[in-house]
Amino acid sequence: MAKNEKSKAEIYREERKARISSAAKKNAKRKVRNPKVRKTIKIVVSAVVSLAIVAGITYFALDNAGVFVRMQTAFTIGETKVSVAEYGYMYYLRYNNTVNNSYKYYQQYGYDVYGFDYAASPKDQESTHTDDDGKNLMWDKHLINETVDFLREFYTIYKDAVSKGYTLTEEEKSDINSQIEEMRKTAAGDPDDQENNRMSMSLNAYLKANYGKGITERFMRDIMEKQAITQRYSEDKQKEFEEKYTDDVLDTEYKEDVTLYDVVDLRAYRFEKETLTAEKDETEKQLEERQDKANKELKSVADKFLSKITDEKSFLTAAEEQNAIDEAAEESAESADDTSSDAEDVAAAEEDAEEDAEEDAEDTEDDEDEDKYDADESTKSFYKDKKSLTNSYSEKAADWAFDGERKAGDKQVFESDSAYFVLFMMKTHYPLETVDVRHILFMTVDINTGEALSDDDIKAKKEKCDAVYNSWKESDNKDEDFFAELANENSEDTGSNENGGLYEGITPGQMVSEFDEWIFDKERKSGDTGIVKSDYGYHIMYYVGNKSFDYRFKLRTSHTQDDYSGWLEKGMDDKSNAVVKNQENMTKGYDRAYVLIDRTVENIKKSNSGGAVQ
Repeated sequence: MAKNEKSKAEIYREERKARISSAAKKNAKRKVRNPKVRKTIKIVVSAVVSLAIVAGITYFALDNAGVFVRMQTAFTIGETKVSVAEYGYMYYLRYNNTVNNSYKYYQQYGYDVYGFDYAASPKDQESTHTDDDGKNLMWDKHLINETVDFLREFYTIYKDAVSKGYTLTEEEKSDINSQIEEMRKTAAGDPDDQENNRMSMSLNAYLKANYGKGITERFMRDIMEKQAITQRYSEDKQKEFEEKYTDDVLDTEYKEDVTLYDVVDLRAYRFEKETLTAEKDETEKQLEERQDKANKELKSVADKFLSKITDEKSFLTAAEEQNAIDEAAEESAESADDTSSDAEDVAAAEEDAEEDAEEDAEDTEDDEDEDKYDADESTKSFYKDKKSLTNSYSEKAADWAFDGERKAGDKQVFESDSAYFVLFMMKTHYPLETVDVRHILFMTVDINTGEALSDDDIKAKKEKCDAVYNSWKESDNKDEDFFAELANENSEDTGSNENGGLYEGITPGQMVSEFDEWIFDKERKSGDTGIVKSDYGYHIMYYVGNKSFDYRFKLRTSHTQDDYSGWLEKGMDDKSNAVVKNQENMTKGYDRAYVLIDRTVENIKKSNSGGAVQ
């Protein structure tokens, strides 16, 4: 809302004052013959005006404190009233979640994967989400739908939990108190921090500043209590559904068609097709014939490669030889391009090469190591299921690999639209094993850029890793629970440092190679620990074990989620959870949320342009 724009409350107060003033003037002009009556009217008018002033002051105070937005209902979910304050708060949280996801994907992939520009207002950008007529929604409208759906789901679970007798546990009460006190400390600020001593306010003032009017300690406690109960009940329901799917039940389902879940290990070498373009005066048919001829020649090269293979060793040797041929052909083609270029360009290139020669010489050895062809890594196509083989090669290749007659050592050439592939069967289809593991990560790369830290920082990380590991080894308590505590306290892995460093259902090839090799060492047993160095940093490992199969993990997860989603959908569709909207009050919540959102967008823009974020 613009600074000079009046709020509805201000307009209402001004209109009311005008009405009272007008009525007072009329009464003053009215001729009253009886002095007592005249005196009585004066007293009444005076009282009315005084009440109007008091009421105006009271309204302003209550409105500023957010009392009305907590009292006004944005919409109902059955008998549950969602206030303007709660709707605005949840809308802002959904927006924040969208911003964080957009930023995360942008950092990971370098472009907008999520379809949301976090540096622009949701009001100004179209989403990929559509309305009932198939028309694309603006992001702000989609966030409205998402917020209502979230709250409907939330209260469907919460009400069912309460009906089943769920109440806060002592641990949950303690956690909520701790969170509230942390917020209170943040609001009060650090008295010893000279740079941030401006931050000194009450918790309610802090919440209002960050989340808008109506968001108080009482409000936050209420939300947190509901969230704790809802979260626990949701987890209990999922466990209830999960327990139906025993290993025996899942094994029976798996055996109905093992090729849906099994994987194979292959070696693969790719021969890329060259897409030809029409030459001068060449007809479409001539181009097609020339393309067909080139493809056949490439196919004969692949067939020759295939003929050399008798075992894995011969495959790797053939791959190294063929790669050398391919690289020589590529260099020859580049050389031909250089020869045909303008003499002036060639001279300039030679001059540049001379200038760079000395600088490049220092890095030659490292570059050779990096560029050296690794046949083992380059031709691995391990732990591939039927679907991934279809995507990587072709449907025929996938059918061949999972044929019941297939055996180790089989080989064949397959064609796709873009290439020919020589496939060599290493291990026919089998169920992929899974294990559970915990770890504590000390990162030696920058979490945002992926760049390596300085030598001193890396040394410090190693020292900290060793210190934590030694404290573990010297402790009398070496059980899994204690390791989990250490992980929560020390690990820099954001994906697991809130659940004791635990990764469940890990399959071969899923983690970085050093991590993977340690986990799937044939001698590994439950309770084993050790330190592993990877490209990410130092990992203190704890092998949990719990060996199982990937198909059990996938089937159990899929069935549990289907059952849970069906249960929740049924509850949400029940008339007792129907949504009735008050559009005017929803607009109030929307407007309040955008006071915060507009400020956030402005801060992001300032940050991106090098300005200070407020």
